[in-house]
Amino acid sequence: MIHCQLGCVCVTRACVTIRLMPQQQPNTAIIKPTNRRMKLHAKSGGKSRSFAIVFIIGTVISALHLSHPPLLTRPCFNLGAPGAGKGTLSAYLAQKYNLVHYSVGDGLRAWMRLNRSTELAAKIQSKLDNQGFLTSEDLNPFIYREILDAINLNEPEVKGILIDGYPRCIEQLDSFGTWPFQDTMPLAPSDGGNISLDIKPDLVLSFQITNQNARARYLSRGRDTNDSADKFEKRFTEYELETLPVEQEYRKRGILISIDVNGTKDENIGALTESLLQCEIWQKAIGG
Repeated sequence: MIHCQLGCVCVTRACVTIRLMPQQQPNTAIIKPTNRRMKLHAKSGGKSRSFAIVFIIGTVISALHLSHPPLLTRPCFNLGAPGAGKGTLSAYLAQKYNLVHYSVGDGLRAWMRLNRSTELAAKIQSKLDNQGFLTSEDLNPFIYREILDAINLNEPEVKGILIDGYPRCIEQLDSFGTWPFQDTMPLAPSDGGNISLDIKPDLVLSFQITNQNARARYLSRGRDTNDSADKFEKRFTEYELETLPVEQEYRKRGILISIDVNGTKDENIGALTESLLQCEIWQKAIGG
């Protein structure tokens, strides 16, 4: 089991089936890889459920999949340009599809308020102040902790977790790609006798917005007293340089769906809903 510097147990995987047998402890599992997406089935009282993990990236939502004791599904990453409406659309998706919503940025800020005197908090603050990216070594433990918390929620209606604001660069994308529990929670071989430890998302949604519209939203939302036109331009340039390559990588894999979010809130929600209703991958991962 991997213990991170936050004192939590870290886990991640996108294409496996986990079956928790009755009488077993929550962290004891028989894990078998599936062909495509990671669908985790927890067996409790003779019943099996699946739990999803969805990543929302840059202007991107990518669908990955993970599990949970009595309740399992997949992870979704959600990222987009500043002002694209990631938080608003994530909150909508979470409510409509019964998903847990975790904003990486909000989560980090909340953690730092409680841990300001630590070395890690100082490191995170420095990165935030200078518009830099945290390395996966620093950031992933937060992601894994939230996934585990969502997996362990005793809420039978919860289907999965939306992770808002990750990955933001290729290094983060690549880092979230290997099953970290092989020593203590090994994957069982496939029918061919091979074990795959790779994590691959099933779906990525790209939220498309112009610089002008994103800038107007960013400056009008009043989220941070430090928000300014200069800060927006730095963040938008950072998005174009670092996050667009993430989007392009998912496009190459054939799993990217682009959504125009230049409209009003209601128009954007309508466009997103319609696209997901017609998306076979989303329907298989999350459902209607």
